[in-house]
Parts: sequence; structure tokens; C-alpha cells
Amino acid sequence: MVVRVLRVEEAVGRKLFHDYTCIEPGFKGAIKRRGEVVSYSDVELLRRCGHEYVYVYDEEPSESKYVHEEEAVYRVARLLIGENISVDIAEEAKALLIAERSGLLLVNGGVLRELNSTGLFIIVTRKTGFYAREKDLVGVVDLVPLYIHVEVLREIEDKITKHRPVISIVQNKHPRIGVVVTGTEIVEGVRTDLAGPVVYDKIRQYNCTPGRLEYARDNVGEISSKIQSILLDHDAVIVTGGMSVDPTDQTPKAIASIADEVVMYGVPIKPTTMSMIAYRGDKAIIGVPSGIIHYPEENILDIVLPWIASGVKIPREHLLSLSEGGLLSSFLSKYKYKRTSP
Repeated sequence: MVVRVLRVEEAVGRKLFHDYTCIEPGFKGAIKRRGEVVSYSDVELLRRCGHEYVYVYDEEPSESKYVHEEEAVYRVARLLIGENISVDIAEEAKALLIAERSGLLLVNGGVLRELNSTGLFIIVTRKTGFYAREKDLVGVVDLVPLYIHVEVLREIEDKITKHRPVISIVQNKHPRIGVVVTGTEIVEGVRTDLAGPVVYDKIRQYNCTPGRLEYARDNVGEISSKIQSILLDHDAVIVTGGMSVDPTDQTPKAIASIADEVVMYGVPIKPTTMSMIAYRGDKAIIGVPSGIIHYPEENILDIVLPWIASGVKIPREHLLSLSEGGLLSSFLSKYKYKRTSP
């Protein structure tokens, strides 16, 4: 074994086996790092931070059959990651997964749960569908014990290798996205378009290229014609308004009439539930209700645009998974419950 436990005053002159942390109001961090030698002046500081006993090296680490936490988390992190993610080692032997480029985060949640169930490694990430920006922290890898037997580590590494990559980022391709705003009242000048500016703000927010804007009356033929026109020279189109069940709401029919596939109509989130996700070839057609006007800060576009930006088809299973946690903060902050039952 490479490690011994000593009282802090007995550890003077010895190399520490891992980082020692101090937590105070406004501060949490390592006060002594792995490999540093304990000095007499360190004794009082370590005691003040609750470290009466410390781990020190008892022999050279190279002679051991055990792998220290810092090396172990680095090895696992390197195997977990795919494209556009790098690994940094932080204090307290944490492996940080950092986005190298902006794009869509994809995580194999099943493998993640299996690895976390070992009781040895704790791997925490952002959710699949998260839009990662360059330098964002997208995951952290920890080892629960201070060290792990080399054979056990190899078994875990073999398991990860079979499913690589477990965590990856698909780079933003900056697609050109057009917009169709529906509503006879808007075309005829009775009402001002308020949805278009919200959509264009979102397109820019996710580093996509704003395209052409078209207006259409509440007519299936007119709406579908405008969509097809935009798709001739755009990568995707967002259609706003007319998405519910009122007599004048014709947008879902128009989208369905020209789509090769309707992935979902009615997405399990609040707000903007009555949205439609469809594809014509590999180009997305996204129908969004006018509710985005009331919820500009967070809506269905925050769910779908990371996928569209990276050119990855939005899976139906992902949309279904949104039901757990689908009450978005924008909805909760504005929704007022009105009781209608006795």
C-alpha cells in the first residue's frame, strides 16, 4: 500500500497523498496539494480546517498496484469524451470536461448510470440537448475513494471503450433559418407582427444565420407555399402562429401537408406546448405557437435550436423525455393558477 494515515504534526516532512480543502464563507479550495511536503507552519492551518489526520505517501507510487484518484479520473475522462471536448484536472482531483467548440451536447445516459452505480466513480454532466458554448463546463468526473486497484480501473475502462463516445459535442454548423409568420390579421395590417422579432433573437442567440421572413394568411395552401419557398435556399424554417385548435388555426395542417415526417405535434413542455417538429428531407420545419410572444426568454426554440444548429435530427424519444422537468422557469414565473372546479 502506498499510503499511511498520520496525525498532522507527525506528517511534517512527508508528501501528502491528496489535496486538502478548507471551506469558509466565501471560500472553498485546496490549501495543500497532493505531492506537497507538510511543513511546521502547515500544521495549524490544516487543524483549523478540520484535518487532524492526513494521508501521506508510504512508498513510491510507481511501486503500487493502486492508481491515485487524480490519474484515475483523468484516464476515465479521456475515454468518456468524444469530439470537441477536452479534459482539465482541477484541485481536489476532479476531471473537468470542457467544451472546445460551441454545439449540441450528446450524453449516453444509460452508460453514465451504469458507471455511477459502481460506487467508485461519480460522473456528472449537463443534459443531452444542452447548447454548449466554447469553454463551458459540461461534465465533472470524481473518484469516491482516494485510490483504485489497477485491475478494477481497467475493467471500468474496458466497459467505457465499448460505448465510446459517452459524452460528445456536435459542432454548430451555423445553418440559415427562415421564418414564416402566419395570421390574416398581420398580413392585412390589422395587427403588428410581434412573434418575428422573438424568433430572430433566438436564432441569433444560438449562433445560427437569420434568413428570409415571409408572411402568410391563415390558409393551408398559402402557408405551405411560403414554407416550401424558404426551404429552397434555407436549411430550416420556423413557422409561428395558428398552432392550436381554433377554426382559423391552419399551420399544423400546412406543415403536415408538405412534411416527409412529423416527429411530434404537442411537445410535453410548458410554455409553447402546441408546437410541431417535422422534417422535409433533412430540413427541419418547426411550428411554434404565438405564446412565444409572452415567453420570449424560454420556450420551445431553446429546446430545438441546439439540434438544428448542429444539423442533428431531433429524436422523438428526446422530446418525450422532456415531460419530466418540462415545466420551464419562464412558465412557472408567469403562470397564475385559476381554479375552475367547485
